[in-house]
Amino acid sequence: MRQLYAHTKKDNITKQVLPESEWQPLDEHLNAVAQKAAEFAAEFGAERLGYVAGLLHDIGKYSDAFQQRLHGSKKIADHKSEGARIAVERYGPAFGKLLAYAIYGHHNGLPDDTDLSEILMDSTGYNGSLLYSLPAVSNVFEKKLSQHTHKGMTISLLIRMLFSCLVDADFLDTERFIETEKYNSRGTFLTVDELYDRFKDEREKLLAHPQDTIIDKARHRILAACIKSAQEPPGLFKLTVPTGGGKTLSSLAFALEHAKLHNKKRIIYAIPFTSIIEQNAAVFRKIFGKDGVLEHHSNVINEPQDNKKEREDIFDISRLASENWQAGLIVTTNVQLFESLFAYKPSRTRKLHNLANAVIILDEAQTLPDHLLLPCLAVLQCLCEDYGATVLFCTATQPALKADWLCGCTPREIIDDPKVLYLELQRTTIHNLGKLDDEVLAEQLRQHEQALCIVNTRAEARRLYDLCQDVEHIFHLSALMCAEHRTKVLKKIKMRLDDKLPCLVVSTQLIEAGVDIDFPVVYRAIAGVDAIAQAAGRCNREGRLAKGSVYLFEFSSGMPSGMFSRLASFTQQVLQIHDNPLQLESVQEYFNLRYMFTEDLDKFNILKKLTTGASQNSFQFREIAADFQFISSVMLDIIIPYDEIARSVVEEARNSNYPASYARRLQRYSVSIYTDEFAELQSRGYIDVISNEIYVLSCSEKQLDEAYSSNCGLNVKPQMELLFSH
Repeated sequence: MRQLYAHTKKDNITKQVLPESEWQPLDEHLNAVAQKAAEFAAEFGAERLGYVAGLLHDIGKYSDAFQQRLHGSKKIADHKSEGARIAVERYGPAFGKLLAYAIYGHHNGLPDDTDLSEILMDSTGYNGSLLYSLPAVSNVFEKKLSQHTHKGMTISLLIRMLFSCLVDADFLDTERFIETEKYNSRGTFLTVDELYDRFKDEREKLLAHPQDTIIDKARHRILAACIKSAQEPPGLFKLTVPTGGGKTLSSLAFALEHAKLHNKKRIIYAIPFTSIIEQNAAVFRKIFGKDGVLEHHSNVINEPQDNKKEREDIFDISRLASENWQAGLIVTTNVQLFESLFAYKPSRTRKLHNLANAVIILDEAQTLPDHLLLPCLAVLQCLCEDYGATVLFCTATQPALKADWLCGCTPREIIDDPKVLYLELQRTTIHNLGKLDDEVLAEQLRQHEQALCIVNTRAEARRLYDLCQDVEHIFHLSALMCAEHRTKVLKKIKMRLDDKLPCLVVSTQLIEAGVDIDFPVVYRAIAGVDAIAQAAGRCNREGRLAKGSVYLFEFSSGMPSGMFSRLASFTQQVLQIHDNPLQLESVQEYFNLRYMFTEDLDKFNILKKLTTGASQNSFQFREIAADFQFISSVMLDIIIPYDEIARSVVEEARNSNYPASYARRLQRYSVSIYTDEFAELQSRGYIDVISNEIYVLSCSEKQLDEAYSSNCGLNVKPQMELLFSH
């Protein structure tokens, strides 16, 4: 019997195809992927399903057409359809089709049912011995599908999880054979047990910290409560702590203690903004070391080691681990976590199986987008129910979640009496100034030695900054400045505050997100209660004053349209009932108003589509992935040649055969803008394109200040801005 193969192999130097004796036998690949996929799926009780998916995924490669293709034929050879057909013939139209989605999609992504059904109309031609070794799987499916409110979410997530197991197993085995150097470069990160051991000293130090102030006492109590609650059974938890209460390390302490006690495999810390991620990851790295934290977001720069060739940085262990989250502690964005859970592409879904048996911390949980809230909650509940996960909602302004949104579950509060805690940590007094003209507001700001004014949009920030330009010590912050620029400005601001020098800052919301800064006075344009709480967290943060002052105002010119106006209107309704918008009753009332219309919390009817899919055994995975976008507006990144480092890397990219490999190194020099703003810059001749992949701000030195201001960043005509855009 002639040998059949899964993959050819090329010489690393000549790139010529090696003799058949060096190729990978097909049965070896199928069995290796089956074993690895089974190992992954065993984490959620679906070992046999993973095994079957792995065994069938490339069974179409037994065909003469595919084997001829390995020998140089140009004829197209479909190898993914055969396994999908066999799954349906062997396990029936119900259970078999669920496997078929994963098998058929293992290269190009999960298909819509219309595409899958078309190929299933043909009968299979394979009748080899592998068919006799396929195990029964129906009872596994039945166990997974019992007693669920969101059956559509349950079934579709099972398909995604099996798909993830298969894709990761296939990638790894193929990489092991073809890209051996890359495979061997996959390093190891600390396990949960090792993280726990390294955290012991930090935890004891925090518990032994002197409790000389009210803040110190409160932080100690919060930490102790987190450690105690970690002993409770896995499931849904919430940690409601005012800003400045030390929730970052306390929530981590909960996660590590809980993971240790309940055998959890990893901790995933999901955060809405990259600025907070970088700050928290730096804190964690200081405790655990570089091998303790996998940081996965757009601003991560995995620099190649000295004397390595240009492309070798793709073998950086952090970048490789980012592909499948094979680490004990992952710090990532909400966008990366949730969009992956609803994605269809192999590269995005490959990591999903590692969410099984994990502790997931959602920092600033109130930032989950309203229009996707119900699908987000449904998938989190399903991860807890079916995949052994524990989820912690962590925030100063806890969303008012209804039990039926979580299949009847109610997250357990870690803090015994949050209301008392909020009263103890109340470090500010709120003043409502009503409507103010721009000039009046600017004049009020001038009266303060040190003050922070936070507005809702980049346009408002620029307008107010221009009115206060005569103030020598004024600073501007917005996302029209690249991250490197903002970091330098923030450093100057902190130095002036520490030295008790005059300092006036006009900023968008970005300063509310994870920026450890302390002003005696904060002005905040009217916004949602959650945004006001974040702003108040920058006022008298360390409790050095008896009370700091937070002034709420509304521009007399009116609110920005859309979500900004909607959330501000809810706050104004709350203020008619409560003087202090930050007390827990106010927060509850605000979210009751915000979540009043359930249909707004699943704007694209994703749960309904999944329910319909479950009843008809027909899922439209690509349609759902297109609907599930945290930010629907298309934005483009422009690289700013802000300093010599940026200019040098841009030149390297220009002269490289692989310019895309420089994108991450340039991320801290990028500014995200809307397509209309991009078109405006392009019309002014300010956009240079490197290999159709990287857009660079390009102008003469004389034009530079016109294109990119050293004070305010990129000069564009502001377009409509979205909620949470900075």
